[in-house]
Amino acid sequence: MLTEALLGILLLVLLFSFVNKRPENLPPGLWGLPIIGHLPSGDIPLYDQLQMLKKKFGNIISWRMGSRIFIFFCDFKTIKAAFAKPEFADRPDLYSFTVFNRFTETGIIISNGQIWQNNRRFTLRHLRDLGMGKTRLEEAIQHEAVCLVEDFARHAGRPGPLPWSINVAVLNVIWQMVASRRHKVDDFEIQKLNKLTTSSFEDFQGIKWFDFMPWLVPIVPHFVKRWTGVLEITDKIQVISQRMAQHVQEHQATLDPENPRDYIDAYLLEMEARKDDPESTMSIEDLLCCLADLFNAGSETTSSTIRWAIHYLAKYPEVQAKAQKEIDSVVPRDVLPSIQQKSSMPYLEAVTLELHRLASFTRFGVYHMCSRDTEFEGYIIPKGAILAAHQEGCHSDPAHWEKPYELYPEHFLDAEGKVLAKKEGFLPQKSVPLWHLPPPPGRRQCLGESLARMELFVFLSALLQNFSFSAPEGKGVCVDKDPKLPLLNLPKPIDIVITKRV
Repeated sequence: MLTEALLGILLLVLLFSFVNKRPENLPPGLWGLPIIGHLPSGDIPLYDQLQMLKKKFGNIISWRMGSRIFIFFCDFKTIKAAFAKPEFADRPDLYSFTVFNRFTETGIIISNGQIWQNNRRFTLRHLRDLGMGKTRLEEAIQHEAVCLVEDFARHAGRPGPLPWSINVAVLNVIWQMVASRRHKVDDFEIQKLNKLTTSSFEDFQGIKWFDFMPWLVPIVPHFVKRWTGVLEITDKIQVISQRMAQHVQEHQATLDPENPRDYIDAYLLEMEARKDDPESTMSIEDLLCCLADLFNAGSETTSSTIRWAIHYLAKYPEVQAKAQKEIDSVVPRDVLPSIQQKSSMPYLEAVTLELHRLASFTRFGVYHMCSRDTEFEGYIIPKGAILAAHQEGCHSDPAHWEKPYELYPEHFLDAEGKVLAKKEGFLPQKSVPLWHLPPPPGRRQCLGESLARMELFVFLSALLQNFSFSAPEGKGVCVDKDPKLPLLNLPKPIDIVITKRV
Protein backbone atom coordinates (compact mmCIF):
# COMPACT_ATOMS: atom_id res chain seq x y z
CA MET A 1 0.00 0.00 0.00
CA LEU A 2 2.81 2.38 0.95
CA THR A 3 4.68 1.49 -2.23
CA GLU A 4 1.60 2.26 -4.34
CA ALA A 5 1.16 5.60 -2.58
CA LEU A 6 4.81 6.52 -3.15
CA LEU A 7 4.56 5.52 -6.80
CA GLY A 8 1.43 7.66 -7.13
CA ILE A 9 3.18 10.66 -5.59
CA LEU A 10 6.21 10.10 -7.82
CA LEU A 11 3.93 9.93 -10.86
CA LEU A 12 2.26 13.20 -9.88
CA VAL A 13 5.64 14.88 -9.37
CA LEU A 14 6.84 13.68 -12.78
CA LEU A 15 3.59 14.81 -14.41
CA PHE A 16 3.84 18.18 -12.66
CA SER A 17 7.43 18.57 -13.86
CA PHE A 18 6.51 17.64 -17.43
CA VAL A 19 3.48 19.93 -17.60
CA ASN A 20 5.35 22.83 -16.01
CA LYS A 21 8.62 22.38 -17.90
CA ARG A 22 9.77 25.59 -19.50
CA PRO A 23 10.90 25.11 -23.14
CA GLU A 24 14.64 25.33 -23.59
CA ASN A 25 16.09 28.64 -24.75
CA LEU A 26 12.76 30.45 -24.47
CA PRO A 27 13.11 34.26 -24.23
CA PRO A 28 13.20 35.50 -20.61
CA GLY A 29 9.93 36.35 -18.93
CA LEU A 30 7.14 35.04 -16.72
CA TRP A 31 6.32 31.35 -16.45
CA GLY A 32 4.18 30.78 -13.37
CA LEU A 33 2.29 27.72 -12.19
CA PRO A 34 1.02 24.70 -14.13
CA ILE A 35 -2.30 25.18 -15.89
CA ILE A 36 -2.80 28.83 -14.87
CA GLY A 37 0.67 30.10 -15.73
CA HIS A 38 1.19 33.74 -14.70
CA LEU A 39 -2.07 35.57 -15.38
CA PRO A 40 -1.99 39.35 -15.98
CA SER A 41 -2.83 41.57 -13.07
CA GLY A 42 -6.34 42.98 -13.22
CA ASP A 43 -5.27 46.08 -11.27
CA ILE A 44 -2.42 47.23 -13.54
CA PRO A 45 -2.94 48.00 -17.25
CA LEU A 46 -1.20 45.50 -19.52
CA TYR A 47 0.79 48.35 -21.07
CA ASP A 48 2.30 49.22 -17.68
CA GLN A 49 3.01 45.57 -16.90
CA LEU A 50 4.87 45.16 -20.20
CA GLN A 51 6.84 48.34 -19.67
CA MET A 52 8.06 46.96 -16.35
CA LEU A 53 8.90 43.59 -17.91
CA LYS A 54 10.79 45.27 -20.75
CA LYS A 55 13.06 47.00 -18.24
CA LYS A 56 13.71 43.69 -16.53
CA PHE A 57 13.95 41.26 -19.46
CA GLY A 58 14.69 43.30 -22.59
CA ASN A 59 12.97 43.68 -25.95
CA ILE A 60 11.76 40.06 -26.35
CA ILE A 61 9.58 38.80 -23.50
CA SER A 62 7.93 35.42 -22.96
CA TRP A 63 4.82 35.29 -20.80
CA ARG A 64 2.83 32.14 -20.13
CA MET A 65 -0.78 33.16 -19.56
CA GLY A 66 -2.76 30.11 -18.55
CA SER A 67 -1.51 27.31 -20.79
CA ARG A 68 -0.58 29.61 -23.72
CA ILE A 69 2.86 31.08 -24.34
CA PHE A 70 2.84 34.70 -25.49
CA ILE A 71 5.94 36.36 -26.98
CA PHE A 72 6.01 40.17 -26.94
CA PHE A 73 8.36 42.05 -29.27
CA CYS A 74 9.00 45.46 -27.77
CA ASP A 75 11.16 47.56 -30.09
CA PHE A 76 11.04 48.60 -33.74
CA LYS A 77 13.99 46.59 -35.05
CA THR A 78 12.80 43.40 -33.35
CA ILE A 79 9.24 43.84 -34.63
CA LYS A 80 10.48 44.49 -38.15
CA ALA A 81 12.67 41.39 -38.12
CA ALA A 82 10.10 39.15 -36.41
CA PHE A 83 7.11 39.82 -38.64
CA ALA A 84 9.17 39.49 -41.80
CA LYS A 85 9.62 35.79 -40.99
CA PRO A 86 7.13 33.49 -42.74
CA GLU A 87 7.12 31.22 -39.67
CA PHE A 88 5.54 34.09 -37.71
CA ALA A 89 2.73 34.87 -40.19
CA ASP A 90 -0.08 32.56 -39.02
CA ARG A 91 -3.01 33.56 -36.86
CA PRO A 92 -3.41 31.70 -33.54
CA ASP A 93 -6.29 29.39 -32.72
CA LEU A 94 -7.54 31.66 -29.94
CA TYR A 95 -11.10 31.06 -28.82
CA SER A 96 -11.92 34.76 -29.20
CA PHE A 97 -10.79 34.61 -32.84
CA THR A 98 -12.98 31.55 -33.37
CA VAL A 99 -16.00 33.31 -31.88
CA PHE A 100 -15.49 36.47 -33.91
CA ASN A 101 -15.08 34.33 -37.04
CA ARG A 102 -18.35 32.48 -36.35
CA PHE A 103 -16.49 29.21 -35.65
CA THR A 104 -15.17 29.02 -39.22
CA GLU A 105 -11.69 29.28 -40.75
CA THR A 106 -12.71 31.75 -43.44
CA GLY A 107 -12.38 35.46 -44.20
CA ILE A 108 -9.35 37.76 -44.45
CA ILE A 109 -8.16 38.73 -40.99
CA ILE A 110 -8.12 35.51 -38.97
CA SER A 111 -7.82 32.78 -41.62
CA ASN A 112 -4.61 30.90 -42.43
CA GLY A 113 -3.04 28.93 -45.26
CA GLN A 114 -4.62 28.72 -48.69
CA ILE A 115 -7.86 30.40 -47.60
CA TRP A 116 -6.00 33.45 -46.32
CA GLN A 117 -3.70 33.65 -49.35
CA ASN A 118 -6.61 33.38 -51.79
CA ASN A 119 -8.75 35.93 -49.96
CA ARG A 120 -5.93 38.40 -49.49
CA ARG A 121 -4.95 38.27 -53.18
CA PHE A 122 -8.55 38.50 -54.35
CA THR A 123 -9.47 41.35 -52.00
CA LEU A 124 -6.35 43.40 -52.71
CA ARG A 125 -6.74 42.97 -56.47
CA HIS A 126 -10.40 43.91 -56.60
CA LEU A 127 -10.25 46.79 -54.14
CA ARG A 128 -7.43 48.24 -56.23
CA ASP A 129 -9.50 47.74 -59.39
CA LEU A 130 -12.37 49.53 -57.65
CA GLY A 131 -10.15 52.47 -56.79
CA MET A 132 -8.43 51.89 -53.43
CA GLY A 133 -5.22 53.91 -53.23
CA LYS A 134 -5.84 55.61 -56.58
CA THR A 135 -6.63 59.25 -57.27
CA ARG A 136 -10.05 58.44 -58.69
CA LEU A 137 -11.15 57.19 -55.28
CA GLU A 138 -10.81 60.75 -54.00
CA GLU A 139 -14.09 61.69 -55.65
CA ALA A 140 -15.94 59.42 -53.23
CA ILE A 141 -13.85 60.66 -50.29
CA GLN A 142 -14.44 64.30 -51.29
CA HIS A 143 -18.19 63.73 -51.41
CA GLU A 144 -18.15 62.21 -47.94
CA ALA A 145 -16.02 65.14 -46.73
CA VAL A 146 -18.69 67.58 -47.95
CA CYS A 147 -21.38 65.63 -46.07
CA LEU A 148 -19.15 65.48 -42.98
CA VAL A 149 -18.63 69.26 -42.97
CA GLU A 150 -22.38 69.84 -43.39
CA ASP A 151 -23.20 67.59 -40.44
CA PHE A 152 -20.54 69.15 -38.21
CA ALA A 153 -22.05 72.56 -39.00
CA ARG A 154 -25.35 71.32 -37.56
CA HIS A 155 -23.57 70.47 -34.29
CA ALA A 156 -21.58 73.71 -34.02
CA GLY A 157 -21.88 76.13 -31.14
CA ARG A 158 -22.70 73.78 -28.29
CA PRO A 159 -20.68 71.22 -26.32
CA GLY A 160 -21.35 67.57 -27.02
CA PRO A 161 -19.80 64.29 -28.15
CA LEU A 162 -18.35 64.26 -31.65
CA PRO A 163 -20.96 63.51 -34.32
CA TRP A 164 -21.71 59.98 -35.47
CA SER A 165 -21.22 61.22 -39.04
CA ILE A 166 -17.47 60.50 -38.66
CA ASN A 167 -18.18 56.76 -38.65
CA VAL A 168 -20.68 57.05 -41.50
CA ALA A 169 -18.27 58.99 -43.73
CA VAL A 170 -15.46 56.48 -43.24
CA LEU A 171 -17.71 53.45 -43.69
CA ASN A 172 -19.37 54.88 -46.81
CA VAL A 173 -16.07 55.09 -48.66
CA ILE A 174 -15.23 51.40 -48.27
CA TRP A 175 -18.85 50.20 -48.47
CA GLN A 176 -19.41 51.85 -51.85
CA MET A 177 -16.55 49.73 -53.21
CA VAL A 178 -17.74 46.62 -51.40
CA ALA A 179 -21.52 46.74 -51.76
CA SER A 180 -22.39 49.82 -53.87
CA ARG A 181 -24.12 51.27 -50.81
CA ARG A 182 -23.81 54.51 -48.90
CA HIS A 183 -25.69 55.35 -45.75
CA LYS A 184 -27.17 58.54 -44.38
CA VAL A 185 -26.24 59.80 -40.95
CA ASP A 186 -29.68 58.95 -39.56
CA ASP A 187 -29.64 55.39 -40.95
CA PHE A 188 -30.70 53.33 -37.91
CA GLU A 189 -29.52 50.05 -39.41
CA ILE A 190 -25.90 51.12 -39.79
CA GLN A 191 -25.88 52.64 -36.30
CA LYS A 192 -27.14 49.35 -34.91
CA LEU A 193 -24.47 47.30 -36.73
CA ASN A 194 -21.70 49.64 -35.60
CA LYS A 195 -22.86 49.51 -31.98
CA LEU A 196 -23.01 45.73 -32.14
CA THR A 197 -19.41 45.64 -33.38
CA THR A 198 -18.14 48.02 -30.69
CA SER A 199 -20.02 46.28 -27.88
CA SER A 200 -18.62 42.93 -29.05
CA PHE A 201 -15.12 44.25 -28.48
CA GLU A 202 -16.22 45.52 -25.06
CA ASP A 203 -17.39 42.00 -24.16
CA PHE A 204 -13.92 40.64 -24.93
CA GLN A 205 -12.84 41.00 -21.28
CA GLY A 206 -14.82 37.91 -20.29
CA ILE A 207 -13.78 35.78 -23.25
CA LYS A 208 -10.03 36.26 -22.69
CA TRP A 209 -9.95 33.54 -20.00
CA PHE A 210 -10.88 30.97 -22.65
CA ASP A 211 -7.97 32.26 -24.76
CA PHE A 212 -5.55 31.71 -21.88
CA MET A 213 -7.04 28.35 -20.86
CA PRO A 214 -8.69 26.77 -23.92
CA TRP A 215 -9.26 23.53 -22.02
CA LEU A 216 -12.07 25.36 -20.19
CA VAL A 217 -14.18 25.72 -23.35
CA PRO A 218 -15.68 22.20 -23.50
CA ILE A 219 -16.21 21.85 -19.75
CA VAL A 220 -17.69 25.13 -18.51
CA PRO A 221 -21.50 25.19 -18.19
CA HIS A 222 -23.69 27.17 -20.57
CA PHE A 223 -24.54 29.80 -17.94
CA VAL A 224 -20.82 30.58 -17.44
CA LYS A 225 -20.43 31.34 -21.15
CA ARG A 226 -23.47 33.58 -20.91
CA TRP A 227 -22.09 35.29 -17.79
CA THR A 228 -18.67 35.90 -19.37
CA GLY A 229 -20.23 37.41 -22.49
CA VAL A 230 -19.29 34.63 -24.93
CA LEU A 231 -22.86 33.92 -25.97
CA GLU A 232 -23.69 37.63 -26.22
CA ILE A 233 -20.78 38.12 -28.61
CA THR A 234 -21.95 35.12 -30.64
CA ASP A 235 -25.46 36.58 -30.86
CA LYS A 236 -24.15 39.99 -31.98
CA ILE A 237 -21.84 38.49 -34.60
CA GLN A 238 -24.78 36.48 -35.92
CA VAL A 239 -26.88 39.63 -36.38
CA ILE A 240 -24.05 41.29 -38.34
CA SER A 241 -23.64 38.15 -40.47
CA GLN A 242 -27.36 38.07 -41.24
CA ARG A 243 -27.19 41.63 -42.57
CA MET A 244 -24.18 40.71 -44.71
CA ALA A 245 -26.20 37.77 -46.05
CA GLN A 246 -28.98 40.15 -47.07
CA HIS A 247 -26.46 42.22 -49.06
CA VAL A 248 -25.27 39.05 -50.81
CA GLN A 249 -28.80 37.88 -51.60
CA GLU A 250 -29.65 41.29 -53.09
CA HIS A 251 -26.55 41.08 -55.28
CA GLN A 252 -27.33 37.52 -56.37
CA ALA A 253 -30.81 38.61 -57.49
CA THR A 254 -29.50 41.54 -59.56
CA LEU A 255 -26.13 40.21 -60.73
CA ASP A 256 -25.08 41.17 -64.27
CA PRO A 257 -22.00 39.15 -65.31
CA GLU A 258 -21.12 41.76 -67.93
CA ASN A 259 -21.22 44.68 -65.49
CA PRO A 260 -19.90 43.81 -62.01
CA ARG A 261 -20.64 46.68 -59.67
CA ASP A 262 -18.49 46.03 -56.64
CA TYR A 263 -16.56 43.57 -54.47
CA ILE A 264 -19.60 41.34 -53.82
CA ASP A 265 -20.34 41.01 -57.54
CA ALA A 266 -16.69 40.27 -58.30
CA TYR A 267 -16.60 37.56 -55.61
CA LEU A 268 -19.82 35.90 -56.81
CA LEU A 269 -18.59 35.86 -60.40
CA GLU A 270 -15.20 34.42 -59.54
CA MET A 271 -16.76 31.85 -57.20
CA GLU A 272 -18.96 30.66 -60.06
CA ALA A 273 -16.06 30.63 -62.53
CA ARG A 274 -13.97 28.51 -60.15
CA LYS A 275 -16.68 26.17 -58.89
CA ASP A 276 -14.94 23.16 -60.46
CA ASP A 277 -11.45 24.21 -59.33
CA PRO A 278 -10.29 21.89 -56.50
CA GLU A 279 -7.97 24.64 -55.20
CA SER A 280 -10.77 27.19 -54.86
CA THR A 281 -11.68 28.12 -51.30
CA MET A 282 -14.52 30.45 -52.24
CA SER A 283 -17.98 30.00 -50.73
CA ILE A 284 -20.91 32.08 -49.53
CA GLU A 285 -19.78 31.46 -45.93
CA ASP A 286 -16.33 32.77 -46.80
CA LEU A 287 -17.81 35.83 -48.55
CA LEU A 288 -19.89 36.66 -45.47
CA CYS A 289 -16.79 36.52 -43.30
CA CYS A 290 -14.82 38.70 -45.74
CA LEU A 291 -17.63 41.27 -45.69
CA ALA A 292 -17.71 41.28 -41.88
CA ASP A 293 -13.93 41.77 -41.83
CA LEU A 294 -14.15 44.70 -44.25
CA PHE A 295 -17.06 46.22 -42.32
CA ASN A 296 -15.25 46.00 -38.99
CA ALA A 297 -11.99 47.37 -40.39
CA GLY A 298 -13.75 50.11 -42.34
CA SER A 299 -16.05 51.34 -39.61
CA GLU A 300 -13.83 51.78 -36.56
CA THR A 301 -10.11 52.25 -37.23
CA THR A 302 -10.03 55.51 -39.21
CA SER A 303 -13.09 56.97 -37.47
CA SER A 304 -11.43 56.42 -34.08
CA THR A 305 -8.21 58.05 -35.33
CA ILE A 306 -10.22 61.11 -36.45
CA ARG A 307 -11.81 61.30 -32.99
CA TRP A 308 -8.36 61.07 -31.41
CA ALA A 309 -7.23 63.84 -33.78
CA ILE A 310 -9.97 66.23 -32.72
CA HIS A 311 -9.46 65.50 -29.02
CA TYR A 312 -5.72 66.13 -29.27
CA LEU A 313 -6.10 69.24 -31.44
CA ALA A 314 -8.55 70.65 -28.89
CA LYS A 315 -5.97 69.96 -26.19
CA TYR A 316 -3.16 71.56 -28.21
CA PRO A 317 -4.74 74.70 -29.76
CA GLU A 318 -1.35 75.99 -30.97
CA VAL A 319 -0.90 72.90 -33.15
CA GLN A 320 -4.48 73.26 -34.39
CA ALA A 321 -3.95 76.93 -35.30
CA LYS A 322 -0.68 76.21 -37.12
CA ALA A 323 -2.30 73.43 -39.18
CA GLN A 324 -5.23 75.72 -40.05
CA LYS A 325 -2.85 78.50 -41.12
CA GLU A 326 -1.06 76.08 -43.45
CA ILE A 327 -4.36 74.88 -44.96
CA ASP A 328 -5.51 78.49 -45.49
CA SER A 329 -2.24 79.33 -47.25
CA VAL A 330 -2.68 76.49 -49.75
CA VAL A 331 -6.43 76.02 -50.26
CA PRO A 332 -9.08 78.69 -50.98
CA ARG A 333 -11.75 78.73 -48.28
CA ASP A 334 -14.53 77.87 -50.74
CA VAL A 335 -12.71 74.73 -51.97
CA LEU A 336 -12.16 71.58 -49.90
CA PRO A 337 -8.55 70.33 -49.62
CA SER A 338 -7.59 67.37 -51.80
CA ILE A 339 -5.03 64.61 -51.52
CA GLN A 340 -3.05 66.21 -54.39
CA GLN A 341 -2.29 69.15 -52.07
CA LYS A 342 -0.78 66.91 -49.41
CA SER A 343 2.80 67.64 -50.48
CA SER A 344 2.11 71.37 -50.03
CA MET A 345 0.98 70.84 -46.43
CA PRO A 346 3.87 69.08 -44.68
CA TYR A 347 2.87 70.29 -41.22
CA LEU A 348 -0.61 68.78 -41.55
CA GLU A 349 0.89 65.54 -42.85
CA ALA A 350 3.19 65.48 -39.81
CA VAL A 351 0.13 66.06 -37.60
CA THR A 352 -1.61 63.00 -39.09
CA LEU A 353 1.48 60.85 -38.58
CA GLU A 354 1.83 62.06 -35.02
CA LEU A 355 -1.83 61.26 -34.38
CA HIS A 356 -1.32 57.71 -35.64
CA ARG A 357 1.57 57.42 -33.17
CA LEU A 358 -0.45 58.70 -30.24
CA ALA A 359 -3.60 56.72 -31.08
CA SER A 360 -1.89 53.32 -31.63
CA PHE A 361 -5.34 51.92 -32.41
CA THR A 362 -4.38 48.28 -31.89
CA ARG A 363 -2.08 48.13 -28.89
CA PHE A 364 -0.48 44.85 -29.95
CA GLY A 365 -1.66 44.57 -33.54
CA VAL A 366 -3.62 41.42 -34.33
CA TYR A 367 -1.90 38.44 -32.72
CA HIS A 368 0.26 36.16 -34.87
CA MET A 369 1.34 32.58 -34.17
CA CYS A 370 4.59 30.70 -34.67
CA SER A 371 3.94 27.84 -37.10
CA ARG A 372 7.01 25.77 -36.11
CA ASP A 373 9.92 25.90 -33.66
CA THR A 374 11.98 28.85 -34.92
CA GLU A 375 15.33 30.34 -33.94
CA PHE A 376 15.10 34.11 -33.53
CA GLU A 377 17.62 36.52 -32.02
CA GLY A 378 19.37 33.63 -30.24
CA TYR A 379 16.16 32.23 -28.73
CA ILE A 380 13.85 29.37 -29.74
CA ILE A 381 10.28 30.51 -30.32
CA PRO A 382 8.18 27.34 -29.88
CA LYS A 383 5.51 26.21 -32.28
CA GLY A 384 2.11 27.53 -31.22
CA ALA A 385 3.49 30.57 -29.36
CA ILE A 386 1.30 33.64 -29.72
CA LEU A 387 3.22 36.66 -31.03
CA ALA A 388 2.47 40.31 -30.33
CA ALA A 389 4.04 43.63 -31.31
CA HIS A 390 4.10 46.06 -28.38
CA GLN A 391 3.19 48.96 -30.66
CA GLU A 392 1.98 51.29 -27.95
CA GLY A 393 5.24 50.89 -26.07
CA CYS A 394 7.25 51.65 -29.22
CA HIS A 395 5.17 54.73 -29.87
CA SER A 396 5.87 56.12 -26.41
CA ASP A 397 9.54 55.15 -26.13
CA PRO A 398 11.50 58.24 -24.96
CA ALA A 399 14.59 56.84 -26.67
CA HIS A 400 12.95 57.69 -30.00
CA TRP A 401 10.40 60.40 -29.24
CA GLU A 402 11.38 63.75 -27.77
CA LYS A 403 7.91 64.31 -26.32
CA PRO A 404 6.35 60.83 -26.29
CA TYR A 405 3.08 61.75 -24.57
CA GLU A 406 2.41 65.04 -26.35
CA LEU A 407 1.09 66.05 -29.76
CA TYR A 408 4.37 67.20 -31.28
CA PRO A 409 4.34 67.11 -35.11
CA GLU A 410 8.01 68.12 -35.13
CA HIS A 411 8.76 64.46 -34.43
CA PHE A 412 8.15 63.95 -38.15
CA LEU A 413 9.70 67.14 -39.56
CA ASP A 414 13.27 68.08 -40.43
CA ALA A 415 14.92 71.42 -39.70
CA GLU A 416 13.40 72.90 -42.87
CA GLY A 417 9.86 71.83 -41.97
CA LYS A 418 9.71 68.98 -44.49
CA VAL A 419 8.36 65.53 -43.65
CA LEU A 420 11.29 63.25 -42.91
CA ALA A 421 11.92 60.51 -45.43
CA LYS A 422 13.68 58.15 -43.04
CA LYS A 423 15.49 57.82 -39.77
CA GLU A 424 18.13 55.19 -39.07
CA GLY A 425 17.08 52.27 -36.93
CA PHE A 426 13.33 52.43 -37.37
CA LEU A 427 10.76 50.47 -39.28
CA PRO A 428 10.22 51.06 -43.02
CA GLN A 429 6.53 51.08 -43.91
CA LYS A 430 5.97 51.83 -47.60
CA SER A 431 5.51 55.59 -48.00
CA VAL A 432 5.31 56.18 -44.26
CA PRO A 433 8.46 57.50 -42.56
CA LEU A 434 10.71 54.86 -41.07
CA TRP A 435 9.84 55.48 -37.47
CA HIS A 436 6.08 55.38 -37.88
CA LEU A 437 4.58 52.05 -36.88
CA PRO A 438 1.00 51.30 -37.95
CA PRO A 439 0.02 47.61 -38.18
CA PRO A 440 3.02 45.26 -38.01
CA PRO A 441 4.83 44.78 -41.32
CA GLY A 442 5.25 41.58 -43.25
CA ARG A 443 2.82 39.26 -44.99
CA ARG A 444 -0.13 40.32 -42.83
CA GLN A 445 0.23 44.02 -43.57
CA CYS A 446 -3.08 45.92 -43.50
CA LEU A 447 -4.89 45.88 -46.86
CA GLY A 448 -6.54 49.27 -46.35
CA GLU A 449 -3.50 51.21 -45.20
CA SER A 450 -3.27 53.55 -48.20
CA LEU A 451 -7.04 54.17 -48.12
CA ALA A 452 -6.91 54.98 -44.39
CA ARG A 453 -4.10 57.52 -44.88
CA MET A 454 -6.02 59.22 -47.70
CA GLU A 455 -9.24 59.36 -45.68
CA LEU A 456 -7.55 60.76 -42.59
CA PHE A 457 -5.79 63.52 -44.52
CA VAL A 458 -8.83 64.62 -46.55
CA PHE A 459 -11.38 64.44 -43.72
CA LEU A 460 -9.15 66.11 -41.15
CA SER A 461 -8.04 68.90 -43.50
CA ALA A 462 -11.69 69.57 -44.46
CA LEU A 463 -12.75 69.76 -40.81
CA LEU A 464 -9.85 72.02 -39.80
CA GLN A 465 -10.50 74.29 -42.78
CA ASN A 466 -14.06 74.88 -41.63
CA PHE A 467 -14.05 74.45 -37.84
CA SER A 468 -12.06 74.93 -34.67
CA PHE A 469 -12.31 72.53 -31.75
CA SER A 470 -12.07 73.28 -28.04
CA ALA A 471 -13.10 72.08 -24.60
CA PRO A 472 -16.30 73.37 -23.00
CA GLU A 473 -15.75 76.56 -21.05
CA GLY A 474 -14.01 75.96 -17.74
CA LYS A 475 -13.00 72.40 -18.63
CA GLY A 476 -9.85 70.76 -19.91
CA VAL A 477 -9.56 68.15 -22.65
CA CYS A 478 -9.19 64.54 -21.55
CA VAL A 479 -7.27 62.32 -23.96
CA ASP A 480 -7.67 59.12 -21.97
CA LYS A 481 -8.35 55.79 -23.60
CA ASP A 482 -11.70 54.07 -23.19
CA PRO A 483 -11.17 51.51 -20.38
CA LYS A 484 -13.97 49.28 -21.68
CA LEU A 485 -11.78 48.19 -24.63
CA PRO A 486 -8.54 46.75 -23.24
CA LEU A 487 -6.93 45.70 -26.54
CA LEU A 488 -8.09 48.63 -28.69
CA ASN A 489 -7.19 52.26 -28.12
CA LEU A 490 -10.47 54.07 -28.61
CA PRO A 491 -10.77 57.59 -27.18
CA LYS A 492 -12.85 57.98 -24.07
CA PRO A 493 -16.01 59.92 -25.10
CA ILE A 494 -15.88 63.58 -24.07
CA ASP A 495 -17.72 66.78 -24.92
CA ILE A 496 -16.12 69.04 -27.54
CA VAL A 497 -17.20 72.48 -28.73
CA ILE A 498 -17.29 72.81 -32.53
CA THR A 499 -16.90 76.42 -33.70
CA LYS A 500 -17.38 77.53 -37.30
CA ARG A 501 -14.42 79.41 -38.72
CA VAL A 502 -15.10 82.75 -40.35
